[in-house]
Amino acid sequence: MTIMDTACKKWLLCIALVLMAHITMAQEKVSKTISETFEMTNAGELQVDNKYGNITIHGWSKNNIAITVDIVTSHKKRENAQQLLDRIEPKFKVMTDFVAISSEIAEKNKGFLAEYFNKANPFDFDRSNVQINYSIYLPVNAVVDINNKFGDVILEDWTGKLKMEVQHGDVWINKNLKIADIDIKYGKLKANNINFGSINLKNGGLSLGKSKDLRLTSSGSTIDMEEISSLEIYSSKDEITIGEVETIHGELEFSNLELANVDDKIDLAMNIAEFKVLTIHSADATINIQQQSSEIVLNVQDFSFRFNATLEEGLLRIPKTFENIETQMIDKGKKIRDIKATYGNSKQGSITITGEKGVILLKEL
Repeated sequence: MTIMDTACKKWLLCIALVLMAHITMAQEKVSKTISETFEMTNAGELQVDNKYGNITIHGWSKNNIAITVDIVTSHKKRENAQQLLDRIEPKFKVMTDFVAISSEIAEKNKGFLAEYFNKANPFDFDRSNVQINYSIYLPVNAVVDINNKFGDVILEDWTGKLKMEVQHGDVWINKNLKIADIDIKYGKLKANNINFGSINLKNGGLSLGKSKDLRLTSSGSTIDMEEISSLEIYSSKDEITIGEVETIHGELEFSNLELANVDDKIDLAMNIAEFKVLTIHSADATINIQQQSSEIVLNVQDFSFRFNATLEEGLLRIPKTFENIETQMIDKGKKIRDIKATYGNSKQGSITITGEKGVILLKEL
């Protein structure tokens, strides 16, 4: 056998493998579209409960709601794809100024034995073979309540009150919302402006422009916020950057938070966290921090204040320009010391830090 014959056989084998893989991966697709229109005003409410697809909400000026559902199923056998498609049917509940929609997938078989096996194996299909997408137009100020799993949510030209729970999907909001209650797991949220909001985030991401009043509970996430007036935060294992905040209070645990500018108040409890403030803007700002084994860096340049600290062990570094420094050892055994000092002329502001161990650096940057 020649070298050319061997190379030719290898080439033919590769082609055969590619063709077999293509045949194996080829999927038959079938689809159907369902459209409904109902009366609804700006005082109305929409509820959507969906899995395995995307939801797009559009606001408009009409006094009705228009719903389009596109359903696509796929399988190696067209017959199986069609059977799965036939089992999927959106259910509509309609009352005056209220519409509720749910995507239901009927059981494959019925009867006593079928019910037993369905409970033992509730997923008799691969969710990647199902796509249920909603496109909804409704009055711009109507209330929207969404529950979506394994799909994205897009809100366009709509400014009403929002309640939303999303798992394994991303969310985009392109208009300013007045009130929003959002829960996201394993997904990202991008929004311009949420005036009054409550956001729960797990293993996800947040990009937010502005908020007047925000309560944020998060774990394992990456967070970037531009301007928040009042922030209540409970964070665990997060990476957080904030452009500007007037007041911030809450708890940090195993999280890193960098704050570019604070105006009025910081009141935080920290455990094994990193916290950095680049600018303290208001002359009468108050900063209260309780910490354990955390690293705190505060730029005190151009901020005049009274300083009080009660620390057990740990490292404290202050600028040489501090005045009226008083240090008192409260407990020699536990190495607890009390430090008082002043900085600058007006001394309108205050910084109070208590806790155990940790690294506290007050700098002139």
